[in-house]
Amino acid sequence: MLRLWRDRLLVWLAPAELALVRVSGILRPRIVAKRIVPCDPAFGTEPWQGAAAALKSAAESLRSEPLNVVVVVSNHFVRYALVPWDDALSGAEEELAFARHCFSKIHGERVKSWVMRVSDGPAGAPRLASAIDAALLDAVRASFPKGGKARVYSAQPYLMAAFNRWRDAVPAEGGWLLIVEPERACLALHAKGRWQAVQNAKGEFAAPQEWVTLLDRERHRIDGDAPNTVFVHATRGTTTHWPRLGGWNFQALALPALEGYSPLKDGRYAAALTAQ
Repeated sequence: MLRLWRDRLLVWLAPAELALVRVSGILRPRIVAKRIVPCDPAFGTEPWQGAAAALKSAAESLRSEPLNVVVVVSNHFVRYALVPWDDALSGAEEELAFARHCFSKIHGERVKSWVMRVSDGPAGAPRLASAIDAALLDAVRASFPKGGKARVYSAQPYLMAAFNRWRDAVPAEGGWLLIVEPERACLALHAKGRWQAVQNAKGEFAAPQEWVTLLDRERHRIDGDAPNTVFVHATRGTTTHWPRLGGWNFQALALPALEGYSPLKDGRYAAALTAQ
């Protein structure tokens, strides 16, 4: 159970750095502490192990604090898939099993060690499924072990954290959600009340020209017409207005005003602050 009187510790878990943001208050939240912790992306045999090691070290001084910890997991560490609707499925367990089957056709036996989540949606609509290495989630929980006052409340894939925060900004006709990180872009289309496409791509996507290439490719993969509005959230950069390129209309997803946070100076904390 989430204890509302506690401060929240919002953590951004990414290959090269952690962002830790302590938020106090419910009705009028304010940031009372924040810091960036560098990670070693080359540490360990898995790409997330450097970030997990940095979190374990950073958490040592926080375990005695009464904190609700919410972790936003970089799209570098998450796999996504669009799972087709199947009338034969009955209940959440069968939906998860079917999602695992869909992932296994792409990734093979590795999916046995992944934790799956499947989004809600209307009957007949595809589901957006996410998968994270179970060992990564175990490492996150182990950083705040039982016996301490700081408790892990949730660990959220970055795409889902961003969509849940800004879902009311997506119009009825739908739009693309573009999440840009260093060396990674995650693109998803939500239109007509359902998920219609998702792509989690590795590469440099620092400028709108690269976004257009990705968007054009995804638009050709889906059936039917797609909206041309793209809602952009980036972990770096403070630009909120981009040129209209290739027929695409880019709109920035801006965080609300918050005491202790400046979009111009504190952009590296933006991903952590997408957590609800």
